[in-house]
Amino acid sequence: MARLLLTFFLILICSGLWAQDETLMELISSVAEELSYDEDDPEAASVFAERLFELAEKPVRINSADESELSRLFFLTDFQVRSLADYIHSTGRIFTKYELASIPGFNRSLAEMISPFVSLETSKSEKKDTTIIHGTFISNFSVKNNTGDANYPGPPWKALCRVNFSAGRISGGFTTEKDAGEKVFSGKPPLPDFYSANLSWRGTGIIRKIIIGDFTARYGTGIGLNTGLRTGLSLTQTGYISGNDEIRPYSSTFEYGFFRGIAGQLTFGKTNVSLFCSADMTDAAIDTIPESNMKFIRTIYRTGLHNTNSLLLSKDALSEFSYGMNVLFDLKKIRAGLIFTGNSFSLPFARNKDDPEEVFDFSGRDNYNVSLYYKAGLAKFILFGEICTDGSLNKAYVQGLSFRPDNRLTINALYRNYDPGFASFHGKGILSSSSGDNIKGILGNFIFEAAKHLFISAGCDLRQYQWLSYRCSSPSISLSTEVRIKYLPLTNLSCEGLFSYRQYQYDNPEVSGIKKQHRLTTNTFKVAARYSPADNITIGTRLDFKTGGYESLSTGTMIVQDISYRLRDPAIALWLRYCIFRTGSWESRLYAYENDLVYSFSVPAFSGTGERIYLMLDWELSKSMNLRIKYGITDAYAISDDLAENKETRELRLQLRFRF
Repeated sequence: MARLLLTFFLILICSGLWAQDETLMELISSVAEELSYDEDDPEAASVFAERLFELAEKPVRINSADESELSRLFFLTDFQVRSLADYIHSTGRIFTKYELASIPGFNRSLAEMISPFVSLETSKSEKKDTTIIHGTFISNFSVKNNTGDANYPGPPWKALCRVNFSAGRISGGFTTEKDAGEKVFSGKPPLPDFYSANLSWRGTGIIRKIIIGDFTARYGTGIGLNTGLRTGLSLTQTGYISGNDEIRPYSSTFEYGFFRGIAGQLTFGKTNVSLFCSADMTDAAIDTIPESNMKFIRTIYRTGLHNTNSLLLSKDALSEFSYGMNVLFDLKKIRAGLIFTGNSFSLPFARNKDDPEEVFDFSGRDNYNVSLYYKAGLAKFILFGEICTDGSLNKAYVQGLSFRPDNRLTINALYRNYDPGFASFHGKGILSSSSGDNIKGILGNFIFEAAKHLFISAGCDLRQYQWLSYRCSSPSISLSTEVRIKYLPLTNLSCEGLFSYRQYQYDNPEVSGIKKQHRLTTNTFKVAARYSPADNITIGTRLDFKTGGYESLSTGTMIVQDISYRLRDPAIALWLRYCIFRTGSWESRLYAYENDLVYSFSVPAFSGTGERIYLMLDWELSKSMNLRIKYGITDAYAISDDLAENKETRELRLQLRFRF
């Protein structure tokens, strides 16, 4: 099959081709793989990819010089946002995207990165939209072999439908999704397993925004309130301290963590006030205390899967009422705010005080969080921080700075401390875990333009877990370091090298009695290059080598070859990948981001010995309609407990996208 696909691809290369801009996919892949290693927050990569696709469809008007508009480029640092606004105020309109590279704090690499997400039009120069309503309809369907289960209550395929629309100041959306094994419709009345909808209005007076339905909110550094994108994407990626203070409609398919209700934003001069309330159902495992028959929450499920009897019993088992307010004072050199949020559950959380793992767990029905945060610009420094407390007076705080001594160099530092018992059900702070507690850490990194076309960045993050943590039954520490070198000698050639080192402490599962810890260390080397021999084809090559394990290290190797191109007539874009891998254990597994359906992402983990090949086609049926088809095959051979297992997985993914 692989040889047939390669032959088919080589024949098509002889046809007429035209240019293909893949900057969007490159940016997603550069961060999505890093996020995929985080077993504690597996949906972070999905949210990141969706935010980038949204930016691509609704680019930022950089010539507006509005910092709130520019902050939609969430991967830029505050220095870069402020520098871009100052440049436009002082020199006037930017006429070409290549001009971005000459702005203080920017370079060619960054200019190419943001080019798919910006528009050079100003708000005044935009043409009046005479369309009454316009938007996008997306329908996805995917199916795999070897995923059917006789115990599944529904069919083994996965499907999604999404509609987004806007008409003047009004916009809205509706999303439904069915995961593999779930029923198409369930409940009384019969409804899709997951559905989400929102309707929003934006204004220019005192009332700036009203959202009814599903929405997300993020303010400050995210400790007390952040249901959107988790910051702290990578040690060497720009924008880890960024984050726009906002409430925004929810359009993701992650079935946990968002709000469902009403939210509004008001502006009184330099003061912004945001209010919200939410009432939603959450999946949870419910247990009973035998002595009193009192029901309590054992754990909250975040996966959103409902394809087994136990998962169906947990579906919408818990109701939550949330409310909150943010007051933001926006002065010339400093922004300061106050956040208050509250959560009330229909059933109480209970903890087993005799179990060390649950000593600091939250208990009760109600919790609240109060936060104070600020961000200040002082010459070449930006200082920012937040302190937050919960209903039990447990605290969490973050303090950071960003220093730009020269246009070629940026230095960042960050300290954070989350008490072991700190509870914030809708908070995701900078470089925290998804639970947002039990971490004390310090980070430092720099980004340096060492020479023309040569960019070097490096970072180090040291964490201390003050109490028990995931897979570790004692206080522990972890260390992460990373060095990234990027070289852009030509406009059609880019080269990148990456080295990362990770060290964690985990329980040794083979020791009985009192758990003893051992260190898991991983070293990853990656070399990648992308070359366009003409403006009609792009070739990418990548080599990964990884060592990982406990007392004895295992190794992993992966070679990836990508080719992408687009036919002129018919208008068809194609992507082909061939990947071979060999790893000694799960600890030395490797990840490789794949081009996928729009608003979707795929970062498979490769373990064992095997190969992966996929071919994806995007056919522009008309100016308003696209059909995307992806077919992939993974043939993996693994040895587990002295038993050999050979598994071949085939997957077909279809997407119809219609713009109206």
